[in-house]
Amino acid sequence: MAAQKWVKAFVDVGWTVTGDTRYFDRQVTVGSKGTASLTYCADESKAFSKVIKTGEIKGTEVTKESYVAYGVQVEKNDEGVWELMKISSTRGADKCQP
Repeated sequence: MAAQKWVKAFVDVGWTVTGDTRYFDRQVTVGSKGTASLTYCADESKAFSKVIKTGEIKGTEVTKESYVAYGVQVEKNDEGVWELMKISSTRGADKCQP
């Protein structure tokens, strides 16, 4: 649901996302009773907002904030499907800096 709200916020103002995001330093820990956690970093230095009507790219300066650490917790449901329970992010995280 959070992802849908994030996308809707862009669409509502007439923007989309363009460019590349690189994901790296993935680590998965599988727990007991169908739980797992995942951490990873994202390099958003080459990802930009774009105005849909005009095609104008809203570039931003690459800074420490261009690098984001994510933490995810998932749980396997009764049908055996992994479901997202929690996600957190830390923009500018030291562990994700080049």
